[in-house]
Amino acid sequence: MIDFVPIYEYTHYFDVTILCMVLLAVWQCHTGSILQKNTVSLNAMWGVIFTTLLILYMGLRPVATVFGDTINYAVGFYDVQNSHEPFQWDWEGEWLFYNLLEWFAKFSDIHSFFLLCAFCYIFPLWLAMQRIFKSYYYIPFLVILCMFTFWDYGVNGIRNGIGASLFILAMSYVNNLPTAITLCILACGFHKSVYLMVAAATLTYFIKNSYLYLAGWLGALVVSYIAGGTIQSYLATSGILGDDDRFSGYLTGDNMVGEIVQMSMVFRWDFVAYSAMAVIVGYYLIFRRNFKDEYYHWIYNTFLATNAFWILIIRAAYSNRFAQISWFIMPIVLIYPFMKQRFWTNHEKMLGYALLLFYAFAFYSNILK
Repeated sequence: MIDFVPIYEYTHYFDVTILCMVLLAVWQCHTGSILQKNTVSLNAMWGVIFTTLLILYMGLRPVATVFGDTINYAVGFYDVQNSHEPFQWDWEGEWLFYNLLEWFAKFSDIHSFFLLCAFCYIFPLWLAMQRIFKSYYYIPFLVILCMFTFWDYGVNGIRNGIGASLFILAMSYVNNLPTAITLCILACGFHKSVYLMVAAATLTYFIKNSYLYLAGWLGALVVSYIAGGTIQSYLATSGILGDDDRFSGYLTGDNMVGEIVQMSMVFRWDFVAYSAMAVIVGYYLIFRRNFKDEYYHWIYNTFLATNAFWILIIRAAYSNRFAQISWFIMPIVLIYPFMKQRFWTNHEKMLGYALLLFYAFAFYSNILK
């Protein structure tokens, strides 16, 4: 365990490190060296080193309330560790996460378990970017690190974070469906929200018209603003999405009872604006700059489909947890075209401006605020 870093500065040190990395990358963009082979090689090497250090830093953090649900998982871990019941594999619910938790509780220790969780969260994202962008993976991976929710889903929403990371890795195996399907099954074993991501990716794999999904996203925005409360009440009581009481509790607000942090169940224009950044970038590059890339269209459409679902239930308690289903896909939507095609004569400088824009919300939320 890393116990020499002050607990209440632990997350801040990560945020400041990312800020420094972003500023260095922007400087490389300004000098025009960001896409040159020497810089790409240096950044790729640093990416490997930083990924290793980040896994250790996140995984060996102290077990403390400042890290959100880390403490709740620890309580469950110690309950299993102190019980006399033998380890038995269970296929129900989020089977993979809880089987791993119980195995480590019986045969290892909690720090090894959280280290494994950090590895399963961070390494698939690094590998996915390396598979998609090859040696140019560093800037796309940095954009992922720039998301204002990245740290939270490594230490708080751990199951959701791991499941989504494995799903992102599965998307990089689109030309190897057996591997992609296996990764999706494993991802669903960590968190049920991945079912929605898989459903959206499957739909957009066969129906490819981006105009259709963009119109659907705009339609969901209008419908949610006018009748979102009615839609949430129907979904919470109809049972159309199964018998998950936890999901219904989010829709009705019942899940906030007893929570330390209370969320306003209102239309979140700030989250819509944040999501719209990816919608606008994809729209501009696909429809205005005629960026023809079937893989990118698939990712963009999947983002629109998952984000539209969240918009329909935007007033739910802890709405960001549902938005995160689509926000995990968002970094690829934002950065992919910049790394695959030159759109401007000063493309490197435009990439730098884009990095600052992509990071702005995280800078405000995690450092200024």
